[in-house]
Amino acid sequence: MNYLIETIGCQMNMCESDVLSSVFSAYGASKVSSLSDADVAILNTCSVRAQAEQKAFSYLGRIKEFKQKNPSIKVVVIGCMAERLGSKIKKRFNSVDLIIGAKDIDNAALRIMDLFHMSNFAKKVNSEIKSEVTRYVTIMKGCDNYCSYCTVPFVRGKEISINFEKIVNKCSSMVKNGAREITLLGQNVNSYKCEDVNFAALIKKVAAIENLKRIRFMTNHPKDLSDDLIKIMATEPKVCSHIHLPMQSASDKILKAMNRKYSHEHYLKLIKKLRAAIPDISVTTDIIVGFPGETDEDFEDTLEAVKTIKFDGLYVFKYSPRPNTKAFGMIDDVPLQEKKRRHAVTLEEANKISIEIVSEIIGSTQQVLVEKIKNGIIKARTRGGRKVFAKGDKEEYLGKHINVNIKEAKVNSLFGSII
Repeated sequence: MNYLIETIGCQMNMCESDVLSSVFSAYGASKVSSLSDADVAILNTCSVRAQAEQKAFSYLGRIKEFKQKNPSIKVVVIGCMAERLGSKIKKRFNSVDLIIGAKDIDNAALRIMDLFHMSNFAKKVNSEIKSEVTRYVTIMKGCDNYCSYCTVPFVRGKEISINFEKIVNKCSSMVKNGAREITLLGQNVNSYKCEDVNFAALIKKVAAIENLKRIRFMTNHPKDLSDDLIKIMATEPKVCSHIHLPMQSASDKILKAMNRKYSHEHYLKLIKKLRAAIPDISVTTDIIVGFPGETDEDFEDTLEAVKTIKFDGLYVFKYSPRPNTKAFGMIDDVPLQEKKRRHAVTLEEANKISIEIVSEIIGSTQQVLVEKIKNGIIKARTRGGRKVFAKGDKEEYLGKHINVNIKEAKVNSLFGSII
């Protein structure tokens, strides 16, 4: 079986696609990059924002045209959008052979292989092929927060923490096969709890794995970020000095309407704690503009917070109503053009700040972990999460820490030479 996976959405989806690939490889399947080479095309979908669903529909439209000329190819849709709109997808696209929702994602690999009668094949003894340097591991599923704009609790279900021993064993297996950086994933990693093991304790267990060089994690929720987590970030060398901490808004009125369960003052205190404990920490965030009821004053509060906090990077999203959420019943009273304006203004300010930050990095020496080498160029990442590119073709660099002197900096990337 030759398979092609197109992944739309967050790192959680990337992780799930990664798991699929590992299982398929264990049964002898091959990953391809072209529809013309594929026996099955798998679309891993996201339903958090309308744009993600529109992108999925566009992709399915292209596949439908391809299948009309190549009827033997199987088409599978999995993930959150499949959970939410499964029957509609099947009705609109008769080219789709199988739909697997997010709540059944653990069975996706076997269900897809059943299309080709592969589940009876002998599994390879070593189910992990040589690993990528960076891997993702899901530590919990679902969400109990019910932010008023978010579909996740409806499409992924209640929050469930995965057994810590299974997580550690999975991470160990990945490291044995070449992984050197692991990102722990959950809708709200800060609320992880299995028996007496909380998230900070889980990180400590994962950090004990020999040959693992770096640990990252996301996503964090400000209402649950603990002093224990801040302490282990400050004291455990393997934990990267980066945190993605969604602010969403700096208006307490909007935060309440979003059901975020924290105030902006609480968020600012967390930023101060993090920067006091980890002076070189990189803080990135998410912001939603144009949420129902967001006035010009509310937006200016958020913009001022962006200027004051000086995030190392941020993702800005224009609010879009999502069915089943509480906000879906609210009046979407911010015009689209105003949402676009607020989006553009926030991004412009964020880019100014990023340019200021990266300009100060020019001339410095950064320790980076080499993730890939292609055409004589290494792709690496700093502990703070910034991409770094430098000339270098030695395979021995792969998965290793090296030092790079930064010569040039752009908003999202650094360029330099290996020392």
